[in-house]
Amino acid sequence: MDSPTEAACPTYEEICTFCNEVAGRDNLFYDLGVAADRAGYVLLETENFLVVPCLGALTDWYVLVVPRRHVLSAGWLDPAERAELRVLLGDVAGRLAGVSGQDVVLFEHGSFSFRDKGGACHDHAHIHVVATADPVSDFVALVSTHVDLHPCDNWIEAAARLVNENQRSYLALQSEAGAMIAMAGKAPSAFFRKALAQWLAVDPGEHDWLVYPQVERLRRMIAAGLPDPRQTAGREDR
Repeated sequence: MDSPTEAACPTYEEICTFCNEVAGRDNLFYDLGVAADRAGYVLLETENFLVVPCLGALTDWYVLVVPRRHVLSAGWLDPAERAELRVLLGDVAGRLAGVSGQDVVLFEHGSFSFRDKGGACHDHAHIHVVATADPVSDFVALVSTHVDLHPCDNWIEAAARLVNENQRSYLALQSEAGAMIAMAGKAPSAFFRKALAQWLAVDPGEHDWLVYPQVERLRRMIAAGLPDPRQTAGREDR
């Protein structure tokens, strides 16, 4: 029997969901029919990051900040990327608050390695930025009953220390009350999303973005975009 023709083994960039979204290759935005090309789902981009709607959004306003480079978590970013991310997250939170008129919280399941994943469900860093009609302080209080979160001045730099010095995964959260971080320990997969689903009193299964992609929410977020509230205010003043 003749040997089969050998196919080229795909690289991790080719099989990574977020790498494909960054590059505009095959991804679920196309499969779900919410975008025809890369410009149809990228809400904002900078030198090192993209902002896209969150598949499986648990609220009407829910986006992800994704690094172009394939890294496991924000803790693995280099110093320049970390500085850029901090500025970008502030900008995205302001835009999301402006377009939604709601409180905003951001969080990350911070992987250290492919085994010590910190609750992450992907092996490519992504930071959740979520607007909610309910006070975010209540969500922070709920999470704090399960995880020993500690206040910090800059969770991104604290994450880098945990990854590089302690070699540990982490859970990070930021709201108007400030930034907080914890060692992830044995945090279950999608810990923050499961807690968010519990707090919002939705079907617990909705944390699974593959089962509940929330197509209509994706369409609305793409249609609304992330306008800069400073520019919007400037137009209204004229």
